[in-house]
Amino acid sequence: MRSLTILTIFFFFFTAANATTHTTVRSGEWDDASIWSTGQVPNISSWPGDMVIVNHKVEADGNLSFKQGASMTVNSNASLEIDGYFKLEGSGTFVIAVNGVVECEEVKHTAWDGAISVHGSLVVEEKVSISGVAKFYTDGNLYAEKVEVKGSGSFESKGGMINIETEWKISGGTAVKISNTEIIVEEKFNRTGGPNIEFKGGSLSVGEEFIGKGGGTICFDGTVVTVGEETELKGSVIVSVGGRGSFTSEKIKMSGTACLIGKGLGGWLNCVRFECSGSAYVQCVDESCFYGSDNENAIPQRLDLGSGSNTVLPVELIYFEAQVAADGMLVVNWATAVEVNNDFFTIEMSLDGRDWTAMDEVIGAGNSDVELSYKWTEENMEVEGTAYIRLKQTDFDGTFTYSDIESVEFASTEKAAFEVNVYPNPATEYVVIDGLEADSNPQIMLVNMQGQNINVSATDEGQGTRVDIPTYLPAGTYGLVIQNGAQVQTQQLIIQK
Repeated sequence: MRSLTILTIFFFFFTAANATTHTTVRSGEWDDASIWSTGQVPNISSWPGDMVIVNHKVEADGNLSFKQGASMTVNSNASLEIDGYFKLEGSGTFVIAVNGVVECEEVKHTAWDGAISVHGSLVVEEKVSISGVAKFYTDGNLYAEKVEVKGSGSFESKGGMINIETEWKISGGTAVKISNTEIIVEEKFNRTGGPNIEFKGGSLSVGEEFIGKGGGTICFDGTVVTVGEETELKGSVIVSVGGRGSFTSEKIKMSGTACLIGKGLGGWLNCVRFECSGSAYVQCVDESCFYGSDNENAIPQRLDLGSGSNTVLPVELIYFEAQVAADGMLVVNWATAVEVNNDFFTIEMSLDGRDWTAMDEVIGAGNSDVELSYKWTEENMEVEGTAYIRLKQTDFDGTFTYSDIESVEFASTEKAAFEVNVYPNPATEYVVIDGLEADSNPQIMLVNMQGQNINVSATDEGQGTRVDIPTYLPAGTYGLVIQNGAQVQTQQLIIQK
């Protein structure tokens, strides 16, 4: 038996080591072997399961079913159009990079510990089904007719937008966590079982019905929830509203031991018609209010679920930073620990520290008691020398406050006197820069999408300058910055792996 076990382990190790990576070299049909770097159509249905990298527009006529560890990455500015369903089984992973797009009729995510990560856009004509021990993560955009979480699947979102045409059904799963996401469910949000659900920040708009049944909790922290018609809570489900968020519904119907309670800083409950039966109830954070079947008619249409003191806390900044990236982009970052009635932020700039100009506005979270991070950038800054940046925060009632002032330094905006040619692009190991004068000794670096500078090594090869790409860098889009004194050239560079 021990020999058989060792042989089995050796077999799986050997076959996994012989999995092939297929990268697109041009746009075309999935089944056209000539579009793949290997000259072969990827093996996605049997062990060991190949790795697929899509860098172009690819169309698949029929279903794509990934099994036995087969994986895929759709890179930035690439797309995959599937005329059928996409199914992920086994332990494979599927990644849609920022600005990548995948379109299909249906997603069947039944993988055993496999994962789908959406940083770009996933457009599904029919249903997204998450079951098995499957993991689904998004901070991009998801569009589908229906989304279903069941079995032992998990669903997590940390930004972006989710638009569901008919129903979001949660009947099982191990975790559903949503933060800072704009969600639109045009018909029904239907939670009949499964794990506790956590919403932090963002918004949830349900066109018709919000249904919460069974046990467990549905927690809203700083989330703005709007239900167009009826909310039904039954069984022993607990719905909590905190972070000065809000829950608005035309009608709320509660039964069993279901409850709707304030949590932490509490928030607002807005309801025109309220029905309560059994032991169901609504309760404020400090028990200063309690409504059940005995006094359901006394509940106000707008109820503050917070403490009786109704203390309003200011917007609390954790940090505020401003800096100029190597390519001249102005990058402003800040984070809040608490937001109450926060309408928007305004980024303001001054050249002398006295006269201030509004650069742009960023919408606030409204109400939140969780940490939220913000980032604002501007590429085309026609500024030289020192500038001063501050943040203005404005409440819904028009009152405002200012942050501390940050100073930044802009280099000369004089147009570079040299023109360069960069190739190959996309690149894998290195690029060559033509057009640099001999002995000019320019500074060359890479800048990622977060504005971080990455040092690179450059070698003068006579006809051009070779720049080696660090092996640790992930695939994606970068800026190649070439600076010669005060003159700067920036070229977009796509790195493939």
